[in-house]
Amino acid sequence: MSDEKPPPSRAVQIARMWARVPAEHLEVALKALEPELQREHERQLESIRREEAQRLEVLRNEQEERRQRHFRHLCGLWAGFALVIGMLVGAVIVGVNGQAWLAALLAGPSLIALAKIFVLRRSDPADARQLEPPAEQPPA
Repeated sequence: MSDEKPPPSRAVQIARMWARVPAEHLEVALKALEPELQREHERQLESIRREEAQRLEVLRNEQEERRQRHFRHLCGLWAGFALVIGMLVGAVIVGVNGQAWLAALLAGPSLIALAKIFVLRRSDPADARQLEPPAEQPPA
């Protein structure tokens, strides 16, 4: 093993150079550096302010998007509710007028499928098949 010391760091080298300078010169040099240090400090503060403003803007955007998403969800719920109520009222009206098959169509699987689409915001291929009118059978 060698007894060599690692080279002094850059800060130690600079400190050694400043140690050789007389105190009056050091004071003048430090006074000359003070405005530069203040400008650097102001730049750092401004950078921190900009980052904070950006974070605040991101938070505001996220909050606004959550609010809009909630509003759309509520609109879907109300539209589904109105659609279901309308279909049920229509089924009762046509059922009372003697059109039982039309009433069954309005109050049957299509009602459940449409309510599922609006309220749960989910659609399966089976739901689309329930919404289609039955295909006519060709005469045999």
